[in-house]
Amino acid sequence: MTAARPTLRWRVLVVLALAAVVPTVVVGALAIMRARDDVQREVQRGALAHIRALGAALDGTLQDARRTVELAAASWADAPDDVRETQLLLKRLRRDVPIVHSLSIVDPNVDIGSHSFGGYIGDAVFASGRPVVRLVVQARGRTGELMGVVIAGLDLGFVHEVIAAARLGTGARVIVVDGAGVPVATSDGTTPDLSHDPAVERALASSVEGTLSANGWVSAYRNLSSYQSLRGVRWAILHEQPEDLAYALARRTTRDTLIIGGAALALALALGVWFATRLTRPLAALARRADAIAAGSPDAPPPVQGPGEIGVLAERIDEMARRISERSELSAALARGDRLASVGVMSAQVAHEINNPLTTVLGYAKLLLEDKPEGHVDRAGLELIASEAERMKKIVGGLLEYARTPRQSDLRPADAGEPSRPLPAPDHADPAAVCRHVAALLEPQLRRARAKLAIVVETKAPIAIENHALQQVLVNLVQNAAQAMTEAKTEGGAITITARPAPGGIATLLTVADNGPGVAPKHRGRVFDPFFTTKAAGVGTGLGLAVCKHLVATAGGSIELGDGPDGRGVTFRVVLPNAT
Repeated sequence: MTAARPTLRWRVLVVLALAAVVPTVVVGALAIMRARDDVQREVQRGALAHIRALGAALDGTLQDARRTVELAAASWADAPDDVRETQLLLKRLRRDVPIVHSLSIVDPNVDIGSHSFGGYIGDAVFASGRPVVRLVVQARGRTGELMGVVIAGLDLGFVHEVIAAARLGTGARVIVVDGAGVPVATSDGTTPDLSHDPAVERALASSVEGTLSANGWVSAYRNLSSYQSLRGVRWAILHEQPEDLAYALARRTTRDTLIIGGAALALALALGVWFATRLTRPLAALARRADAIAAGSPDAPPPVQGPGEIGVLAERIDEMARRISERSELSAALARGDRLASVGVMSAQVAHEINNPLTTVLGYAKLLLEDKPEGHVDRAGLELIASEAERMKKIVGGLLEYARTPRQSDLRPADAGEPSRPLPAPDHADPAAVCRHVAALLEPQLRRARAKLAIVVETKAPIAIENHALQQVLVNLVQNAAQAMTEAKTEGGAITITARPAPGGIATLLTVADNGPGVAPKHRGRVFDPFFTTKAAGVGTGLGLAVCKHLVATAGGSIELGDGPDGRGVTFRVVLPNAT
């Protein structure tokens, strides 16, 4: 047992899905990576910009304080012995430099590490819980002689105020550490443990700014000594922020990209399903129609409409089906021809077998008529027996004539380009008499069908057709109408035979109309075909209307089918030439 093969629709869907998924995934991944890289760069750039600005502000304050102290030390060195001037100088210094926490002047012989020309800022210490840094400045006179050392204690509380006023991102903090890695101030007022912070170690060891991601933090750092052209302060300023908060924008961008990509993918798949359905539905319909045509199903689907090449293919399949149907009809016609040939042989045999009994019946009926005078009660019955026996002989003869090929001597010449036609029978018929005879013959059958027969004869011109042939045509038409009413259980059925002059006055128009169920439009083109019938099995042979058409055509007339009165039932129109 072989596995089921995937349908064309699923193949198209797979191809469209791949065509939609692969570009979406690739573009989405590239967009997410690009967005994350951009966010990382912006976060690092923003952090570095913060510490640059804050570092410049802190360095400026410290350097301003040192320059002011240096100027004050130089002024004092010019008059070291003037106590009053020294007190005024110290007072102005505290006023001009608010961050000066303490101020003292020591003897130059005391070794405090200030032997070099100039001064320096040391590491931070904590006094009374507040960070303090000592600024050491040498006081030299105009001659360059060292007169003393000025030691100013600077209160670093301003550092916290400066960095606390900065606008930072969510969860971010700024930390200023001295050369030993001790926190001088933090923006959030806490005292974190930075003993194992790799960012602090890298900041103190580097003379340039940089960034670092470690331990779940994104850090930007810079050494304050990089701001100074004079002797630097080996402090560092750091900007730190948790990674999950620093890259929150990247996560939101990733989420939005995934949502938009998913929506675009869903839309692409929906359009793919619609396109695949629109493409494969006509193909599936074509397959079903082809299967129905191959199986010869009478309920084949209607013609398929489709775009482009699919529509062309549907037209070609319909054309192929039409040709196959024509060939099938041709084969059926050939088979009917064979059956007609067989019927001709059997008709000859049947005619031969029943001709002798009919001759006997006809002969005895005529003998009995000779013994019955006019007005005898049995004479009418005997005349009917003789007449019907004579009609039976003519019917059998007509069937033999229909089944056999006319001899060349029986054909009359036709106009150029037209086939030869049989010569009309020399006898003629009285339409009024034939209609009355048909009514008498079919009265029992019409009574069973509960149908009424009306006869309207508006012409007295004889018709160029034998009485028995016209009688057979009318009997077949009326019988068909009565049988159709019986099968359809039509209440109040009515059949009308009308004979009137045809336009031009050279022919007679005979109509047989009924108000029964009628004939379906799809069957009207075949009602005169031999062996075609819509009756139940065993009810009809399909030869009645074919024989009628043959008899009418033999007489040089025509027969056609139309709608019945008031759109109900059918009307057969028979046009026969008048006898000359």
